[in-house]
Amino acid sequence: MSKTIKVGGVGKSPLIEKVNRLNAISSQLDAAAVLEQKVFQSEQAKAQERLNKRNQIIENFDISFQSKG
Repeated sequence: MSKTIKVGGVGKSPLIEKVNRLNAISSQLDAAAVLEQKVFQSEQAKAQERLNKRNQIIENFDISFQSKG
């Protein structure tokens, strides 16, 4: 339903105008959802990469965070 509906008559149909506005809103929401998904997916990948790097450093240098007591 992302296509604009047009009529051949004179004037504008209130129903068609409402459908067109709803289609525009729906398209904007879909675009926002796609952008949000892309941003969070890339951020999650970066966070996982940082975590892996920290774990590798901990493993390489035999670092222990447990208390010695």
